[in-house]
Amino acid sequence: MVNGLSDVGQSVLQFTRGRFPLMDFINLPLGYKSGSVSTAIINEVNDQFKPKELTDTKVMYLHAHGPGIIHTRKTAVQKMADLKGMKLRSHGPTAEMLKCLGATPLAFPMPELYQSLQKGVVQGSVFPIEAAKGWKLAEVTKKHITCRPITYSLGFFVVMNKNKWNSLPPDVQKVIEEINVEWAKKQGQTWDKADEVGTAYAKEKGGEMIEIAPDEAKRWAEAVKPVPDAYVKEAKAKGAPGEEVLEYVFKRLKDADEGKFKSKYLSEVN
Repeated sequence: MVNGLSDVGQSVLQFTRGRFPLMDFINLPLGYKSGSVSTAIINEVNDQFKPKELTDTKVMYLHAHGPGIIHTRKTAVQKMADLKGMKLRSHGPTAEMLKCLGATPLAFPMPELYQSLQKGVVQGSVFPIEAAKGWKLAEVTKKHITCRPITYSLGFFVVMNKNKWNSLPPDVQKVIEEINVEWAKKQGQTWDKADEVGTAYAKEKGGEMIEIAPDEAKRWAEAVKPVPDAYVKEAKAKGAPGEEVLEYVFKRLKDADEGKFKSKYLSEVN
C-alpha cells in the first residue's frame, strides 16, 4: 500500500508485530465489551493520538472484533488454577496473558487450529465467539470461558495509498470520509452479529458458556497486569504515548460499562 502496489487494502495490525506499537493497545486484555465498542475505540484513538505509525497511508477506517475469550476442548475452567500447564493456541499479547494465568501458549496459524484441537495438540485457544461458527471451531471446543475484565480484541485497518488519496478532488475526499465513518459503524455491528451467530452455533453443538465469577475475575485481572505494563514500556521506548492511550481506553470502557458510551463511530441502536 505504501509503495503503491495497490490503491486500497485491508489487513490485521498484529500481522506485523512491532510495526504499530501504539495501536497494539487493542490486543491487550483490557475488558473489551463488543465489536461495536472496540471498533469505536480504535478509531477514536487514531483520531485523538494520530499515531505516526499510520501516517504513511490514508486511513479509511479501523475496526476490531468482539471480546476474545478462552475456549477449551473439554475443561470447564472456573478458576485460574484450572489453566495451569494447559496448552492453548495464542500469539502476541494474548500469549503473554495466558502465561500470566499459568497456561502454556503455542503459536501457529489459525487455519491449523481445527486439526490441532481435534488431535489434542492443544487443549484450547483464544478467539472471539464468532469463530465458533466462522471457523467451525465449536465442533472441537465445548467449553467457552469468558472473564469479562480481561477480554481482548484484534485490530484491522482499511487504508488507501497516500498519493492516490491526494490525487482525488476535495469534494470526493469529503464524501469518502463520510462513508468511512458509516462503514466503521457497520463493521462494528457486523462483528456483533457474527458473535451472536457464533454463540448460537456453539450452543447448538452442545457448548457450555462459562462466566468467571466476579471475585475470581478480579484475580485474573490482577494477574495479567504485566501485559499492559509491558505495552506502556515498549511504546515509550519507541516514543509513543502508551500510558496516555491506556488512560483514554480505560475511561471509554468505563463509559461503556455505565451505559454512557457515545461515539460518532457507534450506531445509535447500540
